[in-house]
Amino acid sequence: MAATRESVLKNALVQAKEIAKRHAEHKDLIKKFVRSFESQGSEDLKYGKRKYKALLQKAVNDKLGTIFIDLNDVEEFCKKEIQDPDSQISASLSVSKIQLQQSIDYLIADIENNAYRYQRYFYEACDGEQPSRDAAYQAEGAAAARDMVQSWRERMFQQQGEANPGGPKTNMLPPRLKNSWDVRFKPRASGKALKLREIKADFVGALVQLDCLVVRVSQVKPKVEVVTYHCEICGSEVFQTVEGERYTPPKECPSQRCRDNKQSGKLRCNIRTCAFTRYQEMKVQEMSEHVPVGGVPRSINVVMSGDLTRIVLPGDAITLCGVYSPSQLPSHILRQKGGTMQEMYIEAHNITKHKTGYRETAEDEDVLDRRISEARSKGSLYEAASRSIAPEIFGHGDVKKALLLVLIGTFTKTMKDGLKIRGDIHSLLMGDPGVAKSQLLKQVCHIAPRSVYTTGKGTSGVGLTASVVRDNATGEVTLEGGALVLADMGVCCIDEFDKMEEGDRTAIHEVMEQQTVSIAKSGITTTLNCRTTVLAAANPVYGRYNPYKSPVENMDLPAALLSRFDMIFLLLDTVDCDKDKHLALHVCKVHSNYEKKEGTNADKEGLTAGHAGVDDEADVLNLGFKPFDHKFMRAYIQKARTFDPLLDDTLMKDIADAYVSMRDDEKRDGIEAKKSYTTPRTLLAMTRISQAHARARFSNRVERQDFDEAMRLMKASKESVELSAPAKRGQNPLDLIYEIIADLSRREASVAADGWIDMAHVVSMAGHKALTRDMVLEAIDNWESLSVLTSNPEKTMVKFLVPPMI
Repeated sequence: MAATRESVLKNALVQAKEIAKRHAEHKDLIKKFVRSFESQGSEDLKYGKRKYKALLQKAVNDKLGTIFIDLNDVEEFCKKEIQDPDSQISASLSVSKIQLQQSIDYLIADIENNAYRYQRYFYEACDGEQPSRDAAYQAEGAAAARDMVQSWRERMFQQQGEANPGGPKTNMLPPRLKNSWDVRFKPRASGKALKLREIKADFVGALVQLDCLVVRVSQVKPKVEVVTYHCEICGSEVFQTVEGERYTPPKECPSQRCRDNKQSGKLRCNIRTCAFTRYQEMKVQEMSEHVPVGGVPRSINVVMSGDLTRIVLPGDAITLCGVYSPSQLPSHILRQKGGTMQEMYIEAHNITKHKTGYRETAEDEDVLDRRISEARSKGSLYEAASRSIAPEIFGHGDVKKALLLVLIGTFTKTMKDGLKIRGDIHSLLMGDPGVAKSQLLKQVCHIAPRSVYTTGKGTSGVGLTASVVRDNATGEVTLEGGALVLADMGVCCIDEFDKMEEGDRTAIHEVMEQQTVSIAKSGITTTLNCRTTVLAAANPVYGRYNPYKSPVENMDLPAALLSRFDMIFLLLDTVDCDKDKHLALHVCKVHSNYEKKEGTNADKEGLTAGHAGVDDEADVLNLGFKPFDHKFMRAYIQKARTFDPLLDDTLMKDIADAYVSMRDDEKRDGIEAKKSYTTPRTLLAMTRISQAHARARFSNRVERQDFDEAMRLMKASKESVELSAPAKRGQNPLDLIYEIIADLSRREASVAADGWIDMAHVVSMAGHKALTRDMVLEAIDNWESLSVLTSNPEKTMVKFLVPPMI
């Protein structure tokens, strides 16, 4: 064992020496790369196709904060250089062309395996190659203050040089104090994104790329990079570059003048002339599909600085590229955390979001715009887009249109006095189990670039709003946003809404109307923005919908909460032969023609078995068109959200008349028959839905067709509630049993010989109308006494004495 360990150490030492020998050649290659690399996609008036010279010019002019070294460009540069090595580099370093070719071949691998060292090489090369500023450059803000300090330093250096012309040059300005830009790496396109569990000890100090989910993001703080001191005796300026997390200030002035006078000059730190950078920490967690069966998601801390700060928010799915590094902790913290345990973190170099937001520009924006124009020319984009939401789910046409309008929404109006009227459209899906409510919510989460999915039973009021967290390192008390705060400017889908505790559900009231979360906890009193669209799904309080109870009793939700929903759809699982047959055929097509993807699970409500991959050309579900993918849907919604339609003057009277008519109908029906609530919020809901439909048409005016569609959806929403009640309030169970047996007698499949009908079938059908077996038997006895029905002695079969008219 000892011999094996010694041989491994010897091989590692030999490899380290070989790598160190290549550093000189790599430095010259990096300088040539920065100076001469030409990219076909770069066109600059001054430097032409020289990409990095043009980037340096922008950085010097304070138009660019980070110079990203694309490793694809380095790979392309190496392929050209290895065919024709530079003779000047080989001559200056006294190496053969073969040795230089070998060094070029190892350049990419050495950059990825030793990122910190080569980041410094690229920084030095960029510092040496940076041009002077443009003649028209004008410094503003912090850049102007930095230039004034820089000119003051130059005058000081010049005076020191005139006073001591033959002396050594001291107080050389560090590059980090002179330059306001950073250098980072962008990974190769051929690089593989790792799982967090695959990052081992071999990757320490190397560039790693992984898919992860942002869990928590800290606030941005300034971090010092160069500390400047002023000597009170000799007047010289002393610089100290901070490389790690901690530094020890010098106790004596190191200048030549203080040494000649044999004095220990007193140094005073000058904060105004120090160099600081933006610093932010975040915690990332591995993706749910990467967690093994029975495992717990792992997480790691990530450090961001400079331009990488403030670009991600909790809840974003990202591809992270950075350097895997050990953290340097003070000894007393190490003792508290276990002493020998080493904490690891990732220093971020490049961050790419998986889903592009509505307000961000996609890379292939022109291609998507062209696809949107082609789709508009073929027909109604509103109809096609709504049917593209969960095409595997049968029916629910109006519900899908409502979900599309929920995703599009409208703009929030802010009045001069500060009053805000929300533009988000809240919706509630209420219905029996097995009508694909959860699947519809999941589809909305997949389409929306910013979304949070949660369930009622596993959610608390603190989990929805915000919780107080104490930082173990600093001891500060901070707020950590909940689901509604994380979904700011997005969609929050709450499944099993009826399973929430009443105390937790009250946290949603302020969010849905005021779109803020007011917090007063542990000495923290603040108001958080929560501009979130709430999409909820719930089951009736009795498990299945009871038609002999009012809709309000079935929903068991307070009127204050129901009035905040713009649309409430009631989805019932009714018995309909034709509809059931089409549904069964549709589900069979999904399972027979779709290829199931890996890692997808069936929805618990069971209409469809997860998502599936469909052939690009085939229309296996007979939709009549090819459904749009999620990327196209996001582009369409993004373009629709750029319009701010206003109401047409001719529609104002119609909207007012419609609202008054709805209120009058409810008043005339009476309180007992009231099945839905029409409040002044309903008037706002009508205008919001109309504006969302105008956005879907890419229009800046709300026209008659938009109002008609809004009223149709509102009517469909109300009719789903109204029609759920019994057709005749207080209808006699005798009549219901008669209708059930008459309906069964008309079906040849359910009628036995001589017109006999199975009693079990009658009881089953009566169960859908909230009638028990005892009520069925009592009704049949009554009809037998009237000589309308007859049953066998065992009470297992029943038939009409005289068949009813068909």
